[in-house]
Amino acid sequence: MSGDRLLAPIAIRCAALGGIVLLAAVPVYVFVEAPWRPLVARLAVAFVLGVVLLQLRGVVAARLARAGASPLEDELARPGSPPAVPLRFEELIDDVRATRRSRGHFERIMWPRLTALASRPLVGPPARLGRGPTLGDLRRVIADIERER
Repeated sequence: MSGDRLLAPIAIRCAALGGIVLLAAVPVYVFVEAPWRPLVARLAVAFVLGVVLLQLRGVVAARLARAGASPLEDELARPGSPPAVPLRFEELIDDVRATRRSRGHFERIMWPRLTALASRPLVGPPARLGRGPTLGDLRRVIADIERER
């Protein structure tokens, strides 16, 4: 029933617009040459249809705004809980895993970070064939850095 109350004013406005456009388009339609008459009729209909669609879009948007958000939208808008482990810590864990798998990763990424933390030159861990240092080797390097402080 409330939808009828919203659509009635739109129907009246659109009928009035249609009548005004018809009054303007009929003289133009009569005075233009025959090949142009379909264009005049199509333009008049397109104008009225465009206005009607804009009016209906406004009604639908107003109705959706009054209806409120759906449960899915409510869930998406709710802030999520913070992760159990901070993101930076997870990134460091990934770096350590990559360092253990690849000597190149250790030499290009982890070793410059470790040497930047030290105030004196560090002794690098022994090389393993194609692999990075062991966790024990990394512990020793970190212990050397911590002894300085």
